Amino acid sequence: NLTIVSFAKGRTGYEEAEAEFVRRLSGHGSVTVEVVKNWKDKDGLPTRLLGNTYPVGLYIDGRSYTSTALAQHVGNLLQRGNSHLVFAIGGADGMPAGVDDQVRERWSLSSLTFSHGLARLLLLEALYRSLDILHGGNYHK
Repeated sequence: NLTIVSFAKGRTGYEEAEAEFVRRLSGHGSVTVEVVKNWKDKDGLPTRLLGNTYPVGLYIDGRSYTSTALAQHVGNLLQRGNSHLVFAIGGADGMPAGVDDQVRERWSLSSLTFSHGLARLLLLEALYRSLDILHGGNYHK
């Protein structure tokens, strides 16, 4: 299971592309994209996403991966019994401080700053590519 939680203030222009990657990813398990409209700095992830999950935060200074290294890491996480990965994407002011203490890993998509909508799309694509690599698909080739 994959859940992506991000901050948003309206349409991003990437909704159609996001829907396509959610559709593709759902062939590997359930995928949920949640948008928090008013994520305050002290707020953390919703309690229901903290039980038996493995929360990952996206940060500019987080660990970056190549596509194949990310696929291997995701595969390792899943093999260790982390069947529900939760990804948090902060807003324009960064990640809410409440999330900092909840995440188990800090990943980076790039050292560049992206809008929350574009970051969400990039994450969906990277996760799809990772699962495709793990399952021997042709998307990465």
